[in-house]
Amino acid sequence: MKKKSERNLHSPLIPFKYDKKVLSKSTDVRIYRDTTLLTVGEYADSMSPAPVVYTEQALKDSATNWSSNYLNVDHSFEVQKRLGFIKNAYWRDGKVMGDLYIFPITQAAKDTIALIDAGLVNWLSVEITTRDEWNSEDNKRYANDIEFIGAAVVLYPADPHTRIKS
Repeated sequence: MKKKSERNLHSPLIPFKYDKKVLSKSTDVRIYRDTTLLTVGEYADSMSPAPVVYTEQALKDSATNWSSNYLNVDHSFEVQKRLGFIKNAYWRDGKVMGDLYIFPITQAAKDTIALIDAGLVNWLSVEITTRDEWNSEDNKRYANDIEFIGAAVVLYPADPHTRIKS
């Protein structure tokens, strides 16, 4: 016996189009939470031999003052050395802290993740601008009005208390 079928009226309102030019690639971003980016102290970086004092109040006031949030390797401006971003920066217990998001897209990013996970690399160096003030009483420069630009995964940080993994 033959089945009887009905005719259905379809009226699609949104045409389906497949754009072959748009390709997406899934990446498993590696997130390192609660990293220590900068702590209270007196540090000299490679840009200037004179140390600068980073007070608790200055860091606390500036912990969320980020004009950019990139993460790179060894303060490099090379495209292939860009790893990801710093997100969710905050102040806690004398430290500016945040989460690192590393995208394993480039070989540099993949290698950096492997080095961090193996415990061979665990330090950060922030990239900042400051308005320094000279204190003639103790002959030291004090950082104020700190603006964070980004950070780098490094072997020799100016602040030895930085940590990716605690």
